[in-house]
Amino acid sequence: MIEIVELKKVFDNVTAIEGINLKINKGEIFVILGPNGAGKTTTIRILTCIINPTEGNAYIDGMSILEEKKRIRGMSGLLTENPGLYERFNAIENLKFFSSLYGMDERSAEEKIKYYLEKFSLWERRNDPVGNFSKGMKQKLALIRALIHDPDYIYLDEPTASLDPETSKIVRDFIKDLKKEGKTVILSTHNLTEAEYLADHIAVLNTRIVAFGTPDNLRREVFGKKVVIEFTGNVDMVTKILNEMRLNYYLDKNRIIINEPGIRNSIIVETLVKAGVSIEYVYDESHTLEELYLRLVNNDGHKSD
Repeated sequence: MIEIVELKKVFDNVTAIEGINLKINKGEIFVILGPNGAGKTTTIRILTCIINPTEGNAYIDGMSILEEKKRIRGMSGLLTENPGLYERFNAIENLKFFSSLYGMDERSAEEKIKYYLEKFSLWERRNDPVGNFSKGMKQKLALIRALIHDPDYIYLDEPTASLDPETSKIVRDFIKDLKKEGKTVILSTHNLTEAEYLADHIAVLNTRIVAFGTPDNLRREVFGKKVVIEFTGNVDMVTKILNEMRLNYYLDKNRIIINEPGIRNSIIVETLVKAGVSIEYVYDESHTLEELYLRLVNNDGHKSD
């Protein structure tokens, strides 16, 4: 479990994050969303003990990031936005070097390296200098580097950036598999479709926490619950029936949109049908994660740098 307490970071009088309080459950996929300059990368760098906070603290399985840096680094895997690989080394040399920094024995490292290079279709290029790799290939190799030592906490900053659609799907499905293995994944991304597919919980960050919760709960908080009934029939008669039922609604041509209905859908539909209204469809109004994100960020009132 990760517990973040009043975290703040200031760079040269510029506040990157402030007053961050969060709990991230063990074994979940936690997605951090926010505009550029919102503090997403800064938060991840603090949690992985790359930089210190200006104020506050965070605890990884009860260990303070200020006091247990070495142990926390050993149980953390990090994919940064820029791969940061040794371009004169080949793929195997890169991964052997980084596995040695984690104290892995040679045999275990070789098994992991072969497994991941094959999984991400890099095995045939294993002896090529990384400088000759495409951007997408470097991204895959950097992801392998983050996973090579079997960390409990995996931090991924834009993991599918520069990847083709097929490989992106492989990575997304692999992240799901990591959760099944009990790993905790903290994901920072601008890909809202990806975030919606993966997230157990979401935090929208804009220097401070703008919103936190499950995607469905955040939708409910921001947009409320609305039921849509599509019908054919006399609009005036429908209006009269809905007014008599004291519903909070509005009409959009042949669509009834009911806000926070206090009466069960079945009763509303039954009443309309008895009055001769033909019901075509009944469904909950849905909103994409993109709509939710834009509403939250635009209503925040805080401008990120």
